[in-house]
Amino acid sequence: MYLYGASVQGIQDFIFKTNKLQEIVGASEIVKNIAALFSNDYSPEEILLNAAGNIKAVFSEAECQKVVKAFPQSVMLSAYGITISQAVVKIEGVSASQEDINKLEQRLKVQRNKVSAPLDLSLNIMELNPSTAKPVVAYKSIQNKPTAVDMATKQKIEANDVFFSENAHLKEFRNLSEISNGKNKIAVIHADGNGLGMLIPQLLKQGKKLSEFSKALDSATKNAFERAKTDEMSIRDVILGGDDMVVICNANDALEFTKNFLVNFEKETQKQLGSKLTACAGIAYTNEKYPFYYAVSLAESLCDESKKHAKQINQDLAPSCLMFHNIQSASFEDWGKFIENELTIQTELGEIRCDFGPYYIEQTGQPLLSDFINTLEAYRCDGSPISRLRAWISELYNSREYADRMLERINDMVSESNNWNACIMQKNLNRFDKELSNEKLIIKKDGIDKTPIYDVLQILSATEAK
Repeated sequence: MYLYGASVQGIQDFIFKTNKLQEIVGASEIVKNIAALFSNDYSPEEILLNAAGNIKAVFSEAECQKVVKAFPQSVMLSAYGITISQAVVKIEGVSASQEDINKLEQRLKVQRNKVSAPLDLSLNIMELNPSTAKPVVAYKSIQNKPTAVDMATKQKIEANDVFFSENAHLKEFRNLSEISNGKNKIAVIHADGNGLGMLIPQLLKQGKKLSEFSKALDSATKNAFERAKTDEMSIRDVILGGDDMVVICNANDALEFTKNFLVNFEKETQKQLGSKLTACAGIAYTNEKYPFYYAVSLAESLCDESKKHAKQINQDLAPSCLMFHNIQSASFEDWGKFIENELTIQTELGEIRCDFGPYYIEQTGQPLLSDFINTLEAYRCDGSPISRLRAWISELYNSREYADRMLERINDMVSESNNWNACIMQKNLNRFDKELSNEKLIIKKDGIDKTPIYDVLQILSATEAK
């Protein structure tokens, strides 16, 4: 028997190469169909994993030869721009051990580092699609205009047409303008499970089948997604499988949906796996016309930063948390540079950081997402000093001492005009963090002076009141 593994590469680049929602939806449907393509065309003895572009299965020798020869070709022809790496390990018996799986992963890592020639190479005499610089293969009617398209774009548009022919009721997914809020803002959310690398070896030692675990995890993630949504939310899943999720949604819905997803992910994994798994997430708020590739990259980086922070709290099972950022620069390269260039204020009394997160679902001693949301809504109320606090943040760049005096005047004015509002904001801040108050908006967190007000301003500038 042989353990076969395949890893689809370039999925996010394939999906988010464009800002046209019909192409994003079409690309997402093509990627989802890869799992069905594998299941329908081949007959493994056991499927260990088949989700989110990752496949592991046990084959007889003859069937393994068949899949090695034909599967990469069928995938790459159905999705121009995607490449696939594959590897095989001979195993004893009909079940793969953890050692076999580790050996397969090592071989897949080697294969992923090998360059694969694209199928849509062009010559100078070919007409090129100006959006992608790929050779034109057809003309498609887009917004009632004949438009030159390359093979990948053609495949995405056709997959989108099929999706909507089968789901005609999902009209809100046809254009980004129908997903974005009144400020033309959308959000890209990336979420990923924690602790799988440690859990899987334990399951194998207990004699449990990895195939059953994979199916249950996939089901738990999809159920958590469905339970996190409400009928009023505008959300489109782009990647949803295994423990991985990438969605596009209305910016107004992003925080609530992500909180709901993380809570339900814990519940569903406990229910279906018998062991609670946690997850971390990153949210990139962006204008609907901002390049999606940068937004997805930022959301992924925020998710990774959340994981790093959570693992410092509990290495075995990192608690669920999230980070977010409202993109205001032209591009995204590295989250560390974002912190250095945009989120660090140098003052005469030392630096102040504006990245207050991550925000946790449930964790003693850490800022909770539910408390942040309550604080946010308190500042959204009439009579809140939020516009003055924007000026206070700006003044920190000039003088910490003068900014402190400005904050005193702001609190005096708020107390004189509406003492009830001042009391509500004080209670919410204190519940959010016992050291925070109307008079003290900069505290020590993770050994660094930080303020949550920048995060409040970020969400208020990107979202609307419900």
